[in-house]
Amino acid sequence: MPGFLARPNDGSSGPAVVVIQEWWGVNDQIRGVVRRLAEHGFAGLAPDLYRGVQTAEPDDARKLAMALDDARVLEDLRASIGWLLDRGATTVGAIGFCMGGGLAWEHARSDPRLRVAVVFYGGVDFRGGGPVLVPFQAHYGSEDRYPQEMLDAIEAHRSDVPGSELHRYEGVGHGFMNEEHEEDFDPEAAELAWRRTLTFLRTNLA
Repeated sequence: MPGFLARPNDGSSGPAVVVIQEWWGVNDQIRGVVRRLAEHGFAGLAPDLYRGVQTAEPDDARKLAMALDDARVLEDLRASIGWLLDRGATTVGAIGFCMGGGLAWEHARSDPRLRVAVVFYGGVDFRGGGPVLVPFQAHYGSEDRYPQEMLDAIEAHRSDVPGSELHRYEGVGHGFMNEEHEEDFDPEAAELAWRRTLTFLRTNLA
């Protein structure tokens, strides 16, 4: 499985983060997240779940996402954690966006080696599967398409997992962290969410 890796400049071992792609693939935006994590002291690894394929067309992205095999994807994510731990990572967290946010939820419910999960606008259904095993931080815009019942369930689940957080961003829609999509990107919400993410990762991983 190919992937994109960035390490802190000092080359030291330390905490690492698996960055889980949106349905567009491991594109410049996802690689940018990996690089930014490295600048702040976290090794970042984005496993390429599409095996080299990228797209900017929504219809193609939808087809690629629907073609993914859920069991294989979770195995890919588990392999990514193992790869990082085998190479000196002291702790490993996950961060996912949209499709990757939904996968981050599932990963956090299936791999006890994961220390934390950060979810950006990812769907989750707590009626199936097990509980979240680690503290999570979840980010959703108030204008996103997700039903209020899902957000209420996340809030209810948050109290069951100490250290977890749910953040809502008023007037903001889906994809507000993706600077490559001007119609969705919200710079103020993105900056605030990134600061919260770094604080959460430092508290729980470093």
